Amino acid sequence: MTIQELARHYLRQGLTLRAVGLMQNLVETEPTSENLSFLAELYAEEGLFEDSAAIHLQLVKAELKRRS
Repeated sequence: MTIQELARHYLRQGLTLRAVGLMQNLVETEPTSENLSFLAELYAEEGLFEDSAAIHLQLVKAELKRRS
C-alpha cells in the first residue's frame, strides 16, 4: 500500500488530520502534482481553504511555467 493509498484509507475512516500528516510528509519528498492536489483536497476537507488555495496556485504557476 502506498502512502497516498494509506492517506485515502484514513480519509475514508474520517481520520483526515492523519491523512494530512502523511501527505505533508510525502509532498516534502515527492512534490508531484497528484500529491499536491490531494493535499489541497485534504486541506479543503479540514476547512483550511487558504492553504488549499495556495497549493492550487502553486500548481497553476508550475503548469504555466512548464508551458512557456
